[in-house]
Amino acid sequence: MNAPTRSPAPPSALAGLRRAWGWWWQLSWPALRLQWGRQLAALLTIALGLALAGAVHWINASALAQFESAARQSSAQADAELSPGPGAAPLSDRYFGELAARDDIAALAPRLDASIRLQGRDGSWQRVRLIGLDLVQLGAFHPQWFPRLAGADLGRALREPALLVSDAAWTRLGFDTAPASLRVDLPDEPAPLPVAGRVPDRQQPLVIVDIAWAQQLLHRPGQLDAILLRMAPGRAVPADWPAGVRAQAPEDQARQQADEARRLTRAYRLNLGVLSLMALFVGAFMVFAVHSLSVAQRLPQLALLGVLGMSARQRLALLVSEALVLGLAGAVLGLGLAVALAELGLHALGGDLGSGLTGLSGGRPELQLSAASIAGLLALGPLVSLGAAALPLARLRGLPVAQVLKGLGSGGDAGRWWWLGPVLLVAALPLTWMRPVFGLPLGTYAAMVALLLGALGTVPFVLRAITGLLRGWAAQRALPLLAVERARDQAGEAGRLIAGVLVALALAVAMLVMVASFRQSLDQWLTDMLPADLYLRQTARDSAQQGQPMPPGLAASAAALPGVERVAAQRTRAIGIRVRGMTGGTTLLARPLDHRLPLQGDAVALPDGLQPVYINEAMRDELRLAPGDRFMLRLDGRQLPVAVKAIWRDYSRQSGAVLMERRDWERLSGDAAITELALWLKPDADPVAVQAALREVSGAPESLEIASAGELRRFSLAVFDRSFAITYWLQAVGLGLGLFGVAASLSAQLLARRREFGLLLHLGLTRAMLRRLVLAETLLQALAGAVMGLLVGLAISAVLVFKLNPQSFHWSMDWSIPGWRVAALLAASLMATGATAAWASARALRAGRGEALRAVREDW
Repeated sequence: MNAPTRSPAPPSALAGLRRAWGWWWQLSWPALRLQWGRQLAALLTIALGLALAGAVHWINASALAQFESAARQSSAQADAELSPGPGAAPLSDRYFGELAARDDIAALAPRLDASIRLQGRDGSWQRVRLIGLDLVQLGAFHPQWFPRLAGADLGRALREPALLVSDAAWTRLGFDTAPASLRVDLPDEPAPLPVAGRVPDRQQPLVIVDIAWAQQLLHRPGQLDAILLRMAPGRAVPADWPAGVRAQAPEDQARQQADEARRLTRAYRLNLGVLSLMALFVGAFMVFAVHSLSVAQRLPQLALLGVLGMSARQRLALLVSEALVLGLAGAVLGLGLAVALAELGLHALGGDLGSGLTGLSGGRPELQLSAASIAGLLALGPLVSLGAAALPLARLRGLPVAQVLKGLGSGGDAGRWWWLGPVLLVAALPLTWMRPVFGLPLGTYAAMVALLLGALGTVPFVLRAITGLLRGWAAQRALPLLAVERARDQAGEAGRLIAGVLVALALAVAMLVMVASFRQSLDQWLTDMLPADLYLRQTARDSAQQGQPMPPGLAASAAALPGVERVAAQRTRAIGIRVRGMTGGTTLLARPLDHRLPLQGDAVALPDGLQPVYINEAMRDELRLAPGDRFMLRLDGRQLPVAVKAIWRDYSRQSGAVLMERRDWERLSGDAAITELALWLKPDADPVAVQAALREVSGAPESLEIASAGELRRFSLAVFDRSFAITYWLQAVGLGLGLFGVAASLSAQLLARRREFGLLLHLGLTRAMLRRLVLAETLLQALAGAVMGLLVGLAISAVLVFKLNPQSFHWSMDWSIPGWRVAALLAASLMATGATAAWASARALRAGRGEALRAVREDW
């Protein structure tokens, strides 16, 4: 018996497809071809918005993927990794010996971590990771870092402090071929260290040194940061370890490091992604204007098709297909642009887009694309196009065919939703009170969208108020009165005309005020936190990226230098905490507090005998602490009771930190180590000469980082300006897209008013007078939009300053409005809108009187 075969599709279905294609080719394609300029602009707008959003997403995803890959690659082939807990002392060689004597442990290996600088090919110093390992067991515990056999000399690395350098480190240093030695920026190591081999790691810039030499180079004799264990056959990893020692599986630790990096950078990545979507959001209004103009121009054709038998559903499907094709074409082009921008961004700026805010280190990430992200980007284009076309297409559902053919317009109940704008503005307030969901400020973003949409719906009320004030002045003048009354009568169309400009202006005002507020607060914070003239620390850092302790006598030597008035020692280190039974880790800053602190709120009085400390906003938000609350600092098995005196602003980190008086810290803990020095100079001192003298007395001139307060301030503000530079470009793009939307929407309105203009020409008005009439109407509408854009922009800036930044980055700031810059932005927006309106009206009203008279005769 022959297998049954699938029957072809019914002829009726094929006929329907042929008919649909014929309609599209004969009806849609000629109309789109006549509007090719506007359609191309809309397509490029969608593509540009998607390209920015896709590029930012893939750059962030690639940076995280590289970090996760590096964390996995760093994992040792061991059953457990022992490390000191928060606030605990480093592990020791003595404890390592105790573990080696146990019969349930088959093998173990030590590790020491640090961050150092190497001198590159061009003489600049580049930071890399230094890992001290037992080179005898390198192949057993870290086979991924076993050096290439060609040119490797492990014996030399055991006999003397020689370096095994990774491929990524060579790339960062700029060497094409490996030199015989490298200069290392460490105290007491003025001579270059020999290179003993090359490690096949292209992701992490690191150098490996034998553990014994690493302890000597870092001045950490007998200290270890981790001990790797491999249990004997049949023996499990013990569950109990001494106090201050924690055990983790290497793969769990790598996963935890990746999760922590994802958590710390989530706010930055999310806000950057939302910022990149703003161009698409503003561009959607331009696409809306293009669809509106296309529908307005084709209303007579669509009405005639209805008379000839095409149903309303078929006409709607025809226009929906056009919107889908436009969106899909924009998405395909945007996909290609997004890949190119992502590659360019990763190559030129790295995974943090040059800001340094993500905290992810390593070489340039490789671009990581996923099928889901590509599909999402391709789907977003048609969605944006359909969303922008929704309102123009909705007006076709009840299209009065006879009325349109007569030239009396398409009707529509535009005033039915008059209440929606004010309701959205009011609804924004409770949305800002929502707590973050899984750490994401979704309520804050919803509030900003509600403010923007509410502003569009409230423009008619503002326009009627403005025209009401101008009625008395315009009553004695024919053309101004006509402009005022026409703008008042058509106030409902104002929101659609200036939608793009209003949204772009509101976002520009919001970003301008937020950036100015942030910069001013940062400048004041730097002034408060950097009261001295000079600051210095060692270039070498430990595994927590904190500066290594300085030689004990350096502070006294610095204080004795000519030109130095006084010296203040500071201590920065990782420490453990215990809050309401929960334990964790944080950063301690012990420094003299004889200067003004940038406090958030007032300080409280504490009972006598209770040690006061200051916590930053990140610690307050994470642990729900308030002034007056008590908790414990954990150090080397001891618990030190403290209480929160006040909250202090900390723009240098997004994680928790504790600030306290250094004398109190030394008295409570016995820790007299110094990691930073602050120097006040005499009025007649030469800062350059003092810096040279500091390097000379240190004994290791290159191992010190010295900067003046002014240099630190300029560097910090330069990083800030570079981080927010992209916002100004996005503002310019958004305003340009909004102006194009004004031109397209105004063209649609002028087309619909062709008979009105013909009648006015017939009554004696000239084309120049008509252009002035249109310009006056548009400026009145633009003024209403500017007022709403200013008010809503200020409201959004308040949401950014008081809600989004504290929720995302744990950074509060003072709200500051740069009046002159905001006024200049408003003036530029009004002037650009006026110029656009003048160009569009001159282009639309260049027809001669004969066409105007024909338009009048069509009404008789």
